[in-house]
Amino acid sequence: MHLDKTEARLAIEELMREYAACIDDGRYEGWPAFFTDECRYLIIPRESHERGYVSGFYLCESKGMLADRILCLRETAIYEPQSYRHLIGGTRVLSVEGSTCRAETGFAVIRTTSDGEMSVFAAGKYVDTVVFDDGVPRFSEKLVLTDSTRIDVLIAAPL
Repeated sequence: MHLDKTEARLAIEELMREYAACIDDGRYEGWPAFFTDECRYLIIPRESHERGYVSGFYLCESKGMLADRILCLRETAIYEPQSYRHLIGGTRVLSVEGSTCRAETGFAVIRTTSDGEMSVFAAGKYVDTVVFDDGVPRFSEKLVLTDSTRIDVLIAAPL
């Protein structure tokens, strides 16, 4: 399958909207389906990534690890009830090679606690490698580059 940049951008923007809605709606068990079986998901401060550091706040290296993370979140994690709302910017396609695309998309995540307090929980950009398999886009790598080196509470849910 060969895509042009416009087709790729439209498909990735739709993927991003569905990805954010899955998390925002608390449908965490559906989150791993946005990824290929062999994948990499890393939340890391932008500054650390630019310096070549490879560890961050959160790392999963397969779809199975993503599913395990959600199981842990549901069954063992103790955290204050909260909800997230993603604000997603436009996607910029960096490259298209056959059925694989590299893209980046800005984001901000608003966190609302059980008492109604709202705050910007995280902001930054996603740097994604998206693979189209039979026309279906999935992330083979998702780097979540946060603008801040500080996250004020535990990252319980995916960003």
